[in-house]
This record gives sequence, structure tokens and C-alpha cells, in this order.
Amino acid sequence: MKIQEDLIAVKKTADILPQYRGSPIELLLEYHNLNKPFIEYAKAQVLIGMCMDNRKVMHTPDNFAFVLRTGGGNLQYSEFKVSFAIGVGGVKAIALIAHNHCGMVNLEGQREAFIAG
Repeated sequence: MKIQEDLIAVKKTADILPQYRGSPIELLLEYHNLNKPFIEYAKAQVLIGMCMDNRKVMHTPDNFAFVLRTGGGNLQYSEFKVSFAIGVGGVKAIALIAHNHCGMVNLEGQREAFIAG
């Protein structure tokens, strides 16, 4: 899959792309990937959109992010929530977190299991 070939592992601060340095995205990567010590936040710095998959948990401090969890991380129909995070919450960045083996992919192929469940 081409997308996975383009992924960059973040194992040290130098792995974070220059365009994200000094931004909430850099902080997100440092907290989640590099175990940066948490600091206190009075308000959210970033909006994280991610899948509702219960196996996925972000490692971030309290109040650091608004998190929207939807099937497949799809933010369609979440326009009001995104607008709130930007307009009222004042976030300056949005991070979309993806993962492999997502159950929300190829739902048609899971039709029978869905109906039986």
C-alpha cells in the first residue's frame, strides 16, 4: 500500500518534519511517540480526529486536545464539532490519526457479521 510506504517513524525529535516544529502537531508527536513529560493546559491546542476503535488510545495530557472519535475517523457530519473546536476552542491544528486493520473499512464485506451481531 503506497500510503504506508510514505510513513515516517517518529522515534526522536529530529524525525518530526520541519513544518510541524513549534506547532501543536510537534507536541502531539512528542507526547504520544516520545513520552514527553506532560505539562498542564488550560485549553485545547489541537483537534484530534480518530477512529472509534477501542484498541487505539492517544497518550496526551489532560486538556491538550479535543478528540472526535468516529467510525474510520471520518469527520463527515462532524462539521459543527470541528467548527466549535476552531471557533470557540481556538485550536490551530487538526490531526487525523489513522490505523491499520480498521473494521470500518469494507463494511459491505462484513454485512453478514453486522446483521448477525
